[in-house]
Amino acid sequence: MTDTTVAAETPATEKRAAVAKHELIHTAGGEHVAITEATGIRYTDKATGQVFEYMIPGATAGSPITLLALFGAKTKATNEASRVRNGDGGDITAQMEAIDEVFANIDKDVWREKAEGGGGTRTDKAVLARVLVEFLEAAGKAQGTVDTYQHRLETEDGYLKKVLSNDAIKSAYRKAVGKTGPAADELA
Repeated sequence: MTDTTVAAETPATEKRAAVAKHELIHTAGGEHVAITEATGIRYTDKATGQVFEYMIPGATAGSPITLLALFGAKTKATNEASRVRNGDGGDITAQMEAIDEVFANIDKDVWREKAEGGGGTRTDKAVLARVLVEFLEAAGKAQGTVDTYQHRLETEDGYLKKVLSNDAIKSAYRKAVGKTGPAADELA
């Protein structure tokens, strides 16, 4: 008698669930458009709904350079989020912050060829500590100096994430490091 075992069949290539929605846009906050009409990209995290938009400086819809820039921007945003997510298990906040930072640097003519050390956030902890102290002092709850809070941000597991989960602090931090979104009149 012959014993035959049939292994469960699995597809050779299993497709992972998408973690983000990618759109091409003509204006910040605008609707998804065809690539020939687009001058920017939108990257939306599906789990949280957090959005990153980037408008290509000097873009002309339909021009070959804009088409290539759109492809590159979408790829760069995806690669940056993946680098953080797959590195040290960076959360959504860290992924979106990494995308923000890489594009802010590109706007300043700084191109990072290779990420150092894999995933994780690149928050300027000294600036965040200063913003945090200002916020806590205004609330009458400061219990240390900028150095105290910077040390906590650098050494306490989960403290950075906790601080950045406060929208007022996160907004003040983003403003302090020059990461601001489009003006209201640009969104209208």
